[in-house]
Amino acid sequence: MVSRRLIDLFLELARIDGLPGKEAPVANHLLTYLKNLGLEPKADGTAAACLSNTSNVVCPVGGGGALALVSQMDTFRRTSTIKPVVSADRISGEGGAPGADGRAGMAAILYAVERAVHSNQPLKPFTLVFTTRGAGSMAGARNAVLPQGVRSAFVFSSPLDPGTYTVSSPGIAVFSADVLGRASDAGTDPEHGVCAISIAARAISALSWGRHDPETTSNIGTIAGGAGTAIVPPAALARGQVRAQQEARALPILERIKAEFEKAAASAGGGAAFKWSWEYAPYAHAPGAEVCLAAEAAALAAGLRPSPVPSPGGSEANALNARGIPAVNLGIGVRNPRANGEHILLEHLSKASDLAWQLIRKS
Repeated sequence: MVSRRLIDLFLELARIDGLPGKEAPVANHLLTYLKNLGLEPKADGTAAACLSNTSNVVCPVGGGGALALVSQMDTFRRTSTIKPVVSADRISGEGGAPGADGRAGMAAILYAVERAVHSNQPLKPFTLVFTTRGAGSMAGARNAVLPQGVRSAFVFSSPLDPGTYTVSSPGIAVFSADVLGRASDAGTDPEHGVCAISIAARAISALSWGRHDPETTSNIGTIAGGAGTAIVPPAALARGQVRAQQEARALPILERIKAEFEKAAASAGGGAAFKWSWEYAPYAHAPGAEVCLAAEAAALAAGLRPSPVPSPGGSEANALNARGIPAVNLGIGVRNPRANGEHILLEHLSKASDLAWQLIRKS
């Protein structure tokens, strides 16, 4: 039987807009809610670093402990104008997405904590972390100020079924190549010009794009440049990404891209400046890793079959693992996330909250 209180918590959160970088109304609601439970939440002061109008909400319980429960405050689309529809087996939205991609994880965690507080359930020390900009940049997770004792984290955002958790995830390296040519009049003096767009085109055509192996791809996404049809273009900018399950697979591809742009520029008498950085880095947990064992134990205690899987995309678990905090992303069962058909089964919402309950309660 799904708790009506859990459903109401989700609906309460879904009524609050919190687009990426504009999560302040959600953070204010959380701060009040957690204080009313007798807890001591705080804003961690990272708003500027996260390019948001609010900081992350961090709430140590029992001193903070070694584990953190993490959920994003933002949703990719507005939710306040969407009418949630609660049917016999699910929550959906009339005319849009009800915000389950962000708010289901929050509701699952908050209900577990509320349940524990009201029942005087003995709890492990732990930390609640509600982040900004989970949709996209993961800036909140990258910058969150956490208690020093946190050694593992459980992110509540995977669209997979409850019981499933991610043991690995690809990373995305984004790159840019700034190409410098030399402007000249294309009609009267083309010989003295160096065409930056031609340089970029030569480099791009010399490279292989797409799938390099089963776990590694590359793509040139945009190219721009020029100053008018009558001017030999003095500059061009090409941008793209390399997606890889292992850092070691991405690095040689990035080096080849850099080398081809520099070679094409040098042969034409121009220049090229290549830059890249991880949008988020990949991670992989070894079998038997402590964070995986904890996820499995929580799933079994919640009556679920544990299922470790690779993730096809990134999550805040990538950002936390990159910080040296072992993290997995737990399945909460959101279907069609961010699309008009987005919904979550009531059973999945309940099981996601059971997972949070099992992680924080003293056995």
